[in-house]
Amino acid sequence: MYSMIQGIPVSVDSPLSHDKISQLVAEMRQMWNWEGRSIGKIEINSIGDMLHVYIYEPPSVKVIHKI
Repeated sequence: MYSMIQGIPVSVDSPLSHDKISQLVAEMRQMWNWEGRSIGKIEINSIGDMLHVYIYEPPSVKVIHKI
């Protein structure tokens, strides 16, 4: 399942409810904001009894002019 939660693209491969997923996203967003980082996307995967949460920062593009 792919959706936007709190303005963040979230990919979910887990039987979690939408409320639980929203709670996880809110916790991760709060933690990353506290560290001064921004979230580009989140992937939540369940493997057996384990829940894996992958958080990616947005891509950064820097233009360097040749002299």
